[in-house]
Amino acid sequence: MLRIKTLFAGFALTVIIGLVNAQAQTVKVQFAGSSALWQTLALGTYNGGKGPTGGGGTAPFFHYTGSSKFNVTDSRPTTPIVDSGNIWIVWDSASTPNVWAYVSTDSTIGVRCYFANPACAVGVSAFPSVGNIISSLLWGDNSSDSTPPTSVQALFTGAGVKVNVAATTYRAEDALFATCRANSQLGNGTPGSGDGLDGLGYNTVNPPGTCPQFGASQAALVGSGIQSGYPGSTSKANLLAFSLTGKDPFTGATVPKYTTVSVGASPIAFIIERSGGQLAGLKDATDAQLQQVFSGKLCDASAFGLPAAGIQAYLYEPQSGTGNVAEATVFRRPTVPASQGVLGISQETGVNAANPLTKTAVACPDSAGDGKGGRWRAIAASEEVKSVLNSVKNNGTDGIGFTFFSYGNVSTIADSTGYGYITLDGTDPFFASYSNGTTAYDPGQPLSPGVLPSATDLPAACSGNFPCPETDIWKGGLSFPNLRSGAYRSWNVLRIISTGTALTNAEKVIASSQAFVVTSVPDYVPATSTKVTINSKAFTDPGLTLIRSHYQQTDGNGNKLGGAPVNSGTTEAGGDIGGAIITPANTGTQLIQDEPNANIGR
Repeated sequence: MLRIKTLFAGFALTVIIGLVNAQAQTVKVQFAGSSALWQTLALGTYNGGKGPTGGGGTAPFFHYTGSSKFNVTDSRPTTPIVDSGNIWIVWDSASTPNVWAYVSTDSTIGVRCYFANPACAVGVSAFPSVGNIISSLLWGDNSSDSTPPTSVQALFTGAGVKVNVAATTYRAEDALFATCRANSQLGNGTPGSGDGLDGLGYNTVNPPGTCPQFGASQAALVGSGIQSGYPGSTSKANLLAFSLTGKDPFTGATVPKYTTVSVGASPIAFIIERSGGQLAGLKDATDAQLQQVFSGKLCDASAFGLPAAGIQAYLYEPQSGTGNVAEATVFRRPTVPASQGVLGISQETGVNAANPLTKTAVACPDSAGDGKGGRWRAIAASEEVKSVLNSVKNNGTDGIGFTFFSYGNVSTIADSTGYGYITLDGTDPFFASYSNGTTAYDPGQPLSPGVLPSATDLPAACSGNFPCPETDIWKGGLSFPNLRSGAYRSWNVLRIISTGTALTNAEKVIASSQAFVVTSVPDYVPATSTKVTINSKAFTDPGLTLIRSHYQQTDGNGNKLGGAPVNSGTTEAGGDIGGAIITPANTGTQLIQDEPNANIGR
C-alpha cells in the first residue's frame, strides 16, 4: 500500500512538473500586485502591437482585459484563501502563443503571493468576455480587446498560472512590516512606538507587530480578512503570513530568492469630491490637517479652515501599499530606532480593528455634532476612487481619499469640476503649480483649479489624444517636476520582485514601459535614464535622480525584517517608505536593481 501511494505521489508530481514546464514555455510573466503599475505595464507590454522591446515573440500582439475578476488562490492554509482582481493578458502571434499577464490585487498580496511556497495561482472558472477596462486611446494603436485563443484561456481555466513576479509600490521589507503590523494584536510591541499601533488587532494570537514563523498555529498564520466599508461591497483583503528568507511559515518549504527592480516613481495625490459644497473651497492641506481628518479626530471641513460641515474620509486597508506609503509619508512617519516613537498621527487611530470600518462602526466627530462626518474602509485603488466618486451619493457629503496617480487610476473622476485634487503643503503633485483658473502652467494641465487630468486636456500638438509625450504635456519637458525635484514628498518607487527567467522577461517589459511613459502615456517618472525618439528627434529622460534613505524595518519585538539597510551604487536593502529624500552621491545614476538578497543579514 505504501508503494502504491509513493508511486501515485510520484506520478502526481510528474504531472504537476509537466504542467509547470508546459506553462513556462508559454507564460513569460505572471505579475500580481499593485494597481499603480497595472495599466502602465499593460501598455508597455503591448507596445502599440509590437510587444516588449527585445522581449521575444511574434508580432502582431493582442490584448485582453477581463470583464470579471480573476481569482488569486493561496493554497498554503488548510483552507485555501482566495483574493481577486482585474487582469490583463497580452499574447503574440506565435503558433504556440507567448503570454504576459498581470492581475491587480494589492502590493502586499502580490509580494506575499510571490514569496509563498507554493506560489499563488491565478485563474477563473469560466473565461469572461472582453472587458475593455483600459481605454482604446491608451494602447498606442486605438485597438480594442480581443478574446484570447483557446490555448491561452486554458492556462487560466485549468490549474491556473503561478505568480512569478510581484509588482509593488514598496520594498518587500515594507510589505512584510505592514502584514505583521495588521496580522497581530492591537497595541505596542517591544520596544514599542508609544502610540499603541505597532499591532492593529486583526489577529488576537500574535503579539503586537510580530511575524509568526514556521511551526506556528494556523490561527497565528491567518488573520481576520479586512472587510470593505463601501456600501454593498463584499471585498476584503486577506491577511496571511509570509517570509522573505528561510522557511515558508505554512509549508516549511524554502522561500524563493529574489531580486528587486525599480520601475519608476509615482506621486500619491489626495483626491476629493466637492460637488456637495463642503470641500468646494479646498485647494491645499497640511500634514497636520490631514492627520486630524484621517485619524478620526475631526471629520469636518473646518479641519481644513473651511466653514464647518461634516465630511467623509476614505482609508485603505492597512496592508495596502498605497495606504502604507501615505501612512509613512504623511500620517505616521517612521523614526529610527522605533523606540524613539513616531511622528504624526496614524490613520488607524481609534479604529481598534473595527471590521468593516464605517461611520457607524467608529464615530468621527464633526463640528455640528449631527453625525454627518465619517471614516470608511476601501479595498484597493478602484474602490478608493469609487468611494470619492460616490461620496455624496452614498454618504451625503463630500469626501477625501488618496491614490497613486496614473491616468487610469483617476479616469472616473478626471475632467470634472465636481471632483479634484489638492496640493500638499502648497506643492502640486502633478504640475509645476496649481492652476488659478486663468493660467495653466503646463500645456497638459486642466485650466480649472484642481481638476484631475485626462486625455481631453492634452495639447493640440497631440491632437487631444494619447499617445502624447511628456515633452508636450509639461512645459519643462519632464513629467512630475515637483516629484523629480523632491519638493513633493508623498511618493515612492514602484518596483517588481522576481528571479530567474521570469525576472529577465519582466525586465524587458519594464524597459518597454519606461520608454512608453516618456513617449505615449506618462504615468510615472522612469527610474533610469531612458533614450527615445519623439517627433523624429532623439530625447533622453534622465530618470529619477532621487532616492529615499533606507532603514532597518523591525517587527514588534525589534527583530530585523529583511536585509540590513543599504542604498548605494546598484545595491538596495532594508525598508524605505517614509525615508528622507536624498540625492545619491553618484548623482545621475539610478538604482535599477538590487543584488539578489535572500540571505543578506541572516
